[in-house]
Amino acid sequence: MVLVLVGASHHDVSFEELDRLAAAESGLVQRLVQSSEDISGAVVLSTCNRFEVYLDLQRFHDAVDHTTETIAAQAGVDRDFVVDAMRVVVGTSVSQHLFSVASGLESMVVGEDEIAGQVRHALADAQSAGTTTPTLERLLQRALATSKQVSSNTGLGAAGRSIVSVGLDVVEERHGPVAGTRALVLGTGSYARVVIATLQRRGCTDISVFSASGRAAQFAQSHDVHPVEVNDLADALASVDLVAACSGAPHHLIDLPLMAASGAAADRVLPMLDLALTPDVSPEVRALPNVDVVDLQVIHDIAPREHSSAILEAQEIVLSSVREFEDNETGRSADHAIVAMRAHVMGIIGEEIERIRRRVDPDTAEEVARSLNRVSNAILHTPSVRAQELARTGDFADYSKAVHTLFGIDVSAPRD
Repeated sequence: MVLVLVGASHHDVSFEELDRLAAAESGLVQRLVQSSEDISGAVVLSTCNRFEVYLDLQRFHDAVDHTTETIAAQAGVDRDFVVDAMRVVVGTSVSQHLFSVASGLESMVVGEDEIAGQVRHALADAQSAGTTTPTLERLLQRALATSKQVSSNTGLGAAGRSIVSVGLDVVEERHGPVAGTRALVLGTGSYARVVIATLQRRGCTDISVFSASGRAAQFAQSHDVHPVEVNDLADALASVDLVAACSGAPHHLIDLPLMAASGAAADRVLPMLDLALTPDVSPEVRALPNVDVVDLQVIHDIAPREHSSAILEAQEIVLSSVREFEDNETGRSADHAIVAMRAHVMGIIGEEIERIRRRVDPDTAEEVARSLNRVSNAILHTPSVRAQELARTGDFADYSKAVHTLFGIDVSAPRD
């Protein structure tokens, strides 16, 4: 099995290009696993600044080619665009990258506190779709554990900085505190929950929410906000002091006709925090003189640098986790040999116990069985430990040959 990452982030391509790639997300993992025998598992991590597919493969080249072709077909873009935009990572670099991502080291805002939750949701979505493998689950679980360790033991992101909070910092610097203002949030997804919580922590308690999919009323019941129906959106826009957009809708929610109907920003500057990968605010609205849009590109350009010592400390934790994960995974390559040896020995012991049971009373037979099992465990302990050690050092082939010569046991790894 081979772990592979096919992905792109804000480090590699523009937000517009990320948006085009992210269009492939829906149903992608199921299609990949179901359409290729070479792909045992797949997990997609799609956020506002990255689109990454983590794969557990039987064969490398054919599976990677199939993955890029499937992404292109689902996103409705040329395969060459996907090949140029997305990089391929294999081996130890996969775990190092994901652990760094989950810890906030690869984010626009270093140390941001949303990415760990997004990794957790990516794993949960793949589990629901039935496209994980034990290796992928161990990889993502270890990434989450590493993120928690970085958060607990370093000063990285200690102030709870995130894309949302940095965006609101910009808004407050330009337009004053959001405390006591009225805000309109576009969207009801997980990102909207983060936005609302951040606004509330800053003292903005008069918050309305709009959902293009009609979920505003249900969402409002559990988040202490006011729902806005589609026919009331223009009036809501006219009455607020701040718009925070993160809907994920495939089209612009705030366009010129809506602005004209609302009369918003006619005699004042209306700040709009647009955090959607596919922008919720149309280019024509952005060009209006009384609208100030703070989007992902603005946040990227002004995102603060965390203290270098905290970054170095976090990187050390990541590297330590990578080494431990890789050692454990390499050691697992010996599991089939250990199982084969134990099955061989326990089969012999089982036959002997059955012969004893036919000759002695049950209590005596049970005592002999316990003794034989203790002896077999003691005998197998050292060969089992040595198998894992040799797998980690790359000397497992000689071990396999020795076991076959001595016991006649074939311990070659099975194909899943």
